[in-house]
Amino acid sequence: MFLVLCLPALLAFAPLAVSFGLDPGVQHLFSSKNFNAAPASPATDSAGKPNLATRLQVTSNPDTYLYCAREGDKSTSGYAHFTNSDGVEDKHLFWWLFEARKDPSNAPVVLVFGGGPGSSGMFMAFSGAGPCRLALGDDGNGTAVTAEFSWIDEVNLLAIDHPVGAGFSYGVQSSLRNSSERAAWDVDDFLQAFWAEYPELAKNDFMIESASYGGTYIPNIVNVIFSRNVAAEADPSSSRLLKMPNAVMIGNGWSDPLTIARWWLQGNYHDNPIINSTGRELAITLMPTCADAVQLAYEQPTLENRHSANILCDELLDRLWSAGYVGRNPYHATQFDVYDCFPEMGWLNDVMGDERIRKQIGVPDSVKFVYSATEAVYKPFVANGDMIQPAYKLLAPAIDAGLRVMVFNGNTDGVCPWRSNLAWMNLLKTRHQAEFRAAPDVDWPGIGWVRKAGPGAGVFTFVSINDAGHFVEWDRQEAFRKILLTWLRNETIGL
Repeated sequence: MFLVLCLPALLAFAPLAVSFGLDPGVQHLFSSKNFNAAPASPATDSAGKPNLATRLQVTSNPDTYLYCAREGDKSTSGYAHFTNSDGVEDKHLFWWLFEARKDPSNAPVVLVFGGGPGSSGMFMAFSGAGPCRLALGDDGNGTAVTAEFSWIDEVNLLAIDHPVGAGFSYGVQSSLRNSSERAAWDVDDFLQAFWAEYPELAKNDFMIESASYGGTYIPNIVNVIFSRNVAAEADPSSSRLLKMPNAVMIGNGWSDPLTIARWWLQGNYHDNPIINSTGRELAITLMPTCADAVQLAYEQPTLENRHSANILCDELLDRLWSAGYVGRNPYHATQFDVYDCFPEMGWLNDVMGDERIRKQIGVPDSVKFVYSATEAVYKPFVANGDMIQPAYKLLAPAIDAGLRVMVFNGNTDGVCPWRSNLAWMNLLKTRHQAEFRAAPDVDWPGIGWVRKAGPGAGVFTFVSINDAGHFVEWDRQEAFRKILLTWLRNETIGL
């Protein structure tokens, strides 16, 4: 893998690939002979086909309350049950809605999920975004306390365990998705069912926020929603609700492994001293070879080429880390001598296993919470080459149609260095490209600096955040809430 210094592994070069086997019959950005589809699925392979129907179920117990929330906080949880192409209800996506404290019927809806691929979205919800924040209990186990800087002061927070197989989501293994695009079908189907069940929320502003491998998930989800909307507009018989996200936020995203490879040395030696001079000399030789392999996989995106790039970069990085690693946390370079880079994820397992939580949300007794779904999600995604793709390009049609995009990055992250995300933003061909490339970097006091195109908070915006690593939402909770609300309100940022 690109990086395997922390357990559980969050992201590596193994999560570097995505299949461009796109929904047949719908025009996509990559519907071109230049992009090869994923291996063909047998006619009976429901995992490779869209769902036939979605049933939304509320499972939460109205007579219980979230022990770590404020008095009066409200939440509802349940499952979206998907019927596959064979007519079998085989996939079950867990969702949890935390109602806004102020005017929930008019407050924006913010959809969040995890990275991985295969990490639970409940980490985002319990990082302080929702009513509760993870903490270490007196007994040495994880617990949850009231969040000091919760987003639900102003927004409705909708957290999902995506893809199915992660967190409390479950299904028949042979039916689970093996690519970000196919998993995006499920998110879109869930959203259509959710808006139908909650029409008072369907009229509100809608934003998607995620981080890490969410940088691959979000472009695929946006592209599926956009493409299906276009198809529905052309079909007079369609009953589809034509609702797009108004905006997205991608944090420390894994959106383009090629720019990550190009800027890896800068991010892990010059910007952050994660490797020593021996590692630097080796990286000068090795990383261009990795980048060339990724470039080949982009230009000739066969499954073999994607796997070859993944394996080669994995091997090169293993050599580099063995020679030059100095003991700093690659996800947060100011931290030293860490084996478990994010102990908070273990805390989440404790909290989600708490019978008070399980009783409130009403998950089946047979369903065990899985923070990092290695077998159900990660390995199938790797096997299908879901991690080597220029996912960011999938955003372009929606951006040109009005989607606002913010990318934010902690400046101490060596896994997804800020320069790599800024690089693909400069490369993305949209109507905002020229303005963004010419824009100055402007200080944002107390936060970092900003580059943007457009007025207010911008329509295409990059934010570098000081003193934050791979999980900005956790490292800078108060600052991040300010960033999020400023973005949602499209207020002026910077000086």
